[in-house]
Amino acid sequence: MTKLDWRQLVTGLGACAVLGMAATSVSAEEPKHGGTLRYGTVSEVVSLDPHVYGGSAWKVLIEALYSPLVGYDKTGKIVPRLAESWEQPDARTVVFRLREGIAFQDGSPVTADDVKFSLDRLLDPATGATLRSNLQDATVTVIDDRTVQVQKASSDATLLSVLALPEAAIVSRKWVESGVNLKLQANGTGPFMLKAYEPSVRASLERNPKYFIKDQPYLDGVDFRMIKSDDARVNALRSQSLDMIDFVPWKDIDVLSRNAAFKIDTAGGAFMSLWFNATSKPFDDPRVRRAIAYAVDRDAISKAAFFGHGKAITGAPTPEDSPYFNADLEGTYKRDVAKARALLAEAGHANGLDMSMLVFQGLGIYTATAQIVQANLKEAGINLKLEPVEWATLVERKNRGDYQSMIYGVSVKLPDPDAYAYYIGADSSYWAKPIGYQDKELEALLAQGREQTDVEARKPIYHKVEQRILETSPWVFVNWREQAQGYSRKVQGYQQLGGALSESSPGISLPTMWLK
Repeated sequence: MTKLDWRQLVTGLGACAVLGMAATSVSAEEPKHGGTLRYGTVSEVVSLDPHVYGGSAWKVLIEALYSPLVGYDKTGKIVPRLAESWEQPDARTVVFRLREGIAFQDGSPVTADDVKFSLDRLLDPATGATLRSNLQDATVTVIDDRTVQVQKASSDATLLSVLALPEAAIVSRKWVESGVNLKLQANGTGPFMLKAYEPSVRASLERNPKYFIKDQPYLDGVDFRMIKSDDARVNALRSQSLDMIDFVPWKDIDVLSRNAAFKIDTAGGAFMSLWFNATSKPFDDPRVRRAIAYAVDRDAISKAAFFGHGKAITGAPTPEDSPYFNADLEGTYKRDVAKARALLAEAGHANGLDMSMLVFQGLGIYTATAQIVQANLKEAGINLKLEPVEWATLVERKNRGDYQSMIYGVSVKLPDPDAYAYYIGADSSYWAKPIGYQDKELEALLAQGREQTDVEARKPIYHKVEQRILETSPWVFVNWREQAQGYSRKVQGYQQLGGALSESSPGISLPTMWLK
């Protein structure tokens, strides 16, 4: 068997964006142990199940509490986590060798049987796991107590990249089968242990003395406070009742950046989009979805909702520095109200139509974006009713398909162009199922791309993928947005990442963060 080269796999959507990361907060001082980081996050965490995605704050918590077999470091490189090494004998197989002597936080040893149980749990439809569709048809085989093989039915260039995501966390079989509630309790191998948890309110973590990386973490603990109000989060940072906040409101980025007491790190990689329930009329008709795509004023949203910290997406959401970027698709959806009205008439809505849209009311960018979209659609003959909801309600209604349309901000989840399959591929997937979109032509193209391991051979396939997505518009891509984390100058060791890792920046940084 040949040793796996991570560089062959961490390619594609967002991978190159990682190279353009924001500057790290580097200190000449040696890191110091001790202290509790007080972290304010906008999104509410309602479940700690490590296999079912629950928002950006959920992801940070899961990365702190659990570990996958491999993970990403601050450069975007795939590095060892629970596995000390891995080999790839062919393009559909990875063999992992576990570290010796690692244990869960309850003291029980981590074995290959726990790995198999965890990945089989991901594949079980009853779990509702986020990565189920990515790992579908995978077979997990225990070779010995420290060796496990993961094999797909056919070549899959994304396999290792998927297994490096936090959602592929390894759990204790004995602990889970004892009947614990994974939504409220945690027993992982991460740098921190769960001390207390109040859903939607706060989570307190303490240092895991058995963490497998020597001397890490530096912090004694992390206190997560879930604060949905933009102004309340910023005021808590200013008053020093918090050390760090996520999602610095876009209206405050420039002001806080000029304050010497704080550091504001920004990076790209996240974007805003409009989602439709394709099982609900009139959104089962791609002409209606395309009409909305033409009606939206992306430049106005970037300027007004994001205070200039945004950039219109008129083609596909692939960064310009990605090897898969297709310049000829730029300008596909420039604002054209006449074309929007013509498509609506062609779809049988010459007299206009009424529709509703879920809007997360915790972030100002959602409300401002919704109001601009509402005005845009009015000009095209569409009466849009806005439904402001809490984050937990939005996720719940999304997951059960109880909506007509919604605004959703996402980052590219996978450093590979197969990320499209993650979101709008097979209808059985965690992300794709709620939108009810199915397209056999797109599915065939995504399967072709997944089976190819050569970048040059994959490029024309993903060009066709993006063409098909723009033709059918299951989502309307609105704009890239800069994402900012704000923190006190005493917080050291943090780095805001770009591209596919933007959402994981706090989780990746936490073990090496310290308080000055």
